[in-house]
Amino acid sequence: MTLRKSFAAAIVFGCAALSACGGGSSEGQDHSMHMQHGGDQAGGGMQMNMGDANATPAKDVQGAQLRTNPFTLLPTRAPGTDQAAGSAWMAIHPGGTTVTLEMTGLAPNGKYMAHVHAKPCAEEAGGEHFKFDPAGSEMPPNEIHLAFTADATGRGFMTAENDKPAEAAKSLVVHPAEFTDNRIACADL
Repeated sequence: MTLRKSFAAAIVFGCAALSACGGGSSEGQDHSMHMQHGGDQAGGGMQMNMGDANATPAKDVQGAQLRTNPFTLLPTRAPGTDQAAGSAWMAIHPGGTTVTLEMTGLAPNGKYMAHVHAKPCAEEAGGEHFKFDPAGSEMPPNEIHLAFTADATGRGFMTAENDKPAEAAKSLVVHPAEFTDNRIACADL
C-alpha cells in the first residue's frame, strides 16, 4: 500500500472511531494520531491506543479484579452478523484497566470497533461511551477503544490497555467500523 493510501485509510478509520456509537461531535479537536492498531501515522500529535493484539489479555492480568460476560446480539446489528458470538473481559488492576474481546461469526476480514460504555447492555444498548473525564475528549486515553480486523474465518481478538482504573464502566459494545450506528453486540462488564 502506498503511503498516500495508508494515510487516507488512517484518516477514514480515525473518523469512524470519532463518530462510533454516537460518540458525539469532534469539532475543534486535534485528531493527529499514531494508531497503534494498524501502525499508521497521520501526523505527529497524540497517541491513540486502539488496542494491541499482542498485549497480555485481561483474563491473564495478575492480581486484577476481573469482570467477564458473553456478548449478547443487539437488534441494531448489521445484516449478516446473526452468528456473531464471543466474550469480553475487563481487568481492573494497579496499573489501570485492560479490556479484551474475542469473537467469532464476524465477516471474514471485516473491520470492527469496540468501545467501553457507561451503561449496562439492558440500558440503551450500553448508552454513551464511558469517559474517565465526562467533559474530556472522545478519544483514548479518555475513552477505551478497540479496533480490530476479523481473520479469514471471521474470528476477532483485541486487547486495549489504559493506565487509569475504569471502575464505573459497565459494558463493551462492538460494531462494524464503517457502520457506527449498527451496534452488533454488547457484553456487560
